[in-house]
Amino acid sequence: MDITVYTKKGCFWCEELLDFMVENNVVFVEKEVRGNSNFFEEMKNLSGQTLAPTVVVDGVVYPDTDKEEIKKILKNK
Repeated sequence: MDITVYTKKGCFWCEELLDFMVENNVVFVEKEVRGNSNFFEEMKNLSGQTLAPTVVVDGVVYPDTDKEEIKKILKNK
């Protein structure tokens, strides 16, 4: 499974999602967008918006998502 998580520093939902991923040994790549304009543009182009967390799972984009939604998606994979 290929997972990318776009986050923003200081975002509660981002931190909650990252904690969940780490606690459950989910392999993912984090791209923090506030410190990297390329990652921010990449997230905007993929999702059509600027909100985080945005998660891409096997090419499917889940914009402005949260831990509970991603938990359901991963359970069904």
